[in-house]
Amino acid sequence: MKAANNSLGEIAAELKRGGAILLTAHIMPDGDSIGSLLGLGLALRDAGYDVTMHSPDGVPERYSFLAGSGEVVAGDIPDGDFRLAVVLDCSDHLRIKTVWPRLKNMDIINIDHHPTNRFFGRLNHVDITAAATGEIIWLLLAAMGIAPRKEVAEALYVALATDTGSFKYENTTPRCHRVAAALIEAGARPQEIAPLVFDLRSREAASILRIALSTLCFSADGRIAWMMLTEKDMKDSGARDEHLEGIVNYAKNIEGVEVGLLFRAKADGTVKVGFRSTCIDVAAVAQAFGGGGHPRAAGCSLETSPKEAVRAVLAALAEKIRETENCLWMGS
Repeated sequence: MKAANNSLGEIAAELKRGGAILLTAHIMPDGDSIGSLLGLGLALRDAGYDVTMHSPDGVPERYSFLAGSGEVVAGDIPDGDFRLAVVLDCSDHLRIKTVWPRLKNMDIINIDHHPTNRFFGRLNHVDITAAATGEIIWLLLAAMGIAPRKEVAEALYVALATDTGSFKYENTTPRCHRVAAALIEAGARPQEIAPLVFDLRSREAASILRIALSTLCFSADGRIAWMMLTEKDMKDSGARDEHLEGIVNYAKNIEGVEVGLLFRAKADGTVKVGFRSTCIDVAAVAQAFGGGGHPRAAGCSLETSPKEAVRAVLAALAEKIRETENCLWMGS
């Protein structure tokens, strides 16, 4: 049974008590986790709070232009007598497993928008109607009476824009657009942010994309497409995990494909799987393998061989597709 879902007013009241506050986000951070971390961290600091910003895997290069990114502590949780730990954009402790042994003993506030959230905090605010955790942070700051400056607005705009796919995914709501408009009014400039986040790519990112596309495969009915990357591929291209962001969409965005997958075989013997879908609830499939996420974007990790990972995931997806009616997509 899930714990109670606390109101933003309750979260705001707890933060207003002050003390040393640790903000952290999930491993392999994306735009929403980093944007939410920086947006909340900078805004609380501006309001006079003692805040430490932390990300287990640091800040990906593509988000390093955001103010405060150089102040984010990477790796282990830094030493300090923290009164609170605020965990952002994280559905369960496996998404922060590298720091969970220490984090689990802290007083946790869990702020998230994933439907698969496990309510692992003492206080939890999980709003599955929010397009991004960054949207929740904007509302939280309003509840605290904090008027964000331009740099905060930019971070939260990145959170919102990335988790909505530039406002084209089905999680894009009227409230999402209203928050985006408020962020622009507060100083965020989409014309400057979008090229840095969505267009510019490093050579390493381009190289690993080329390799991934060379492995593209399709199911017999053409409804599932997948790519496979190995540790050797990562070394040969010089790519890091952060350079894989967005690659899975190249499989999903093919005419007639309903689910796109990216398999990443890691050196530790596990296989990380990224799911993207046009109309299938891939979060339910990922959750069956111990993962989670959103209905159209999810992930999991399997402790098996790459070949067996592909077999198991394709079998589960084929069953899910058979259960799903009226899946409307070009050509399907």
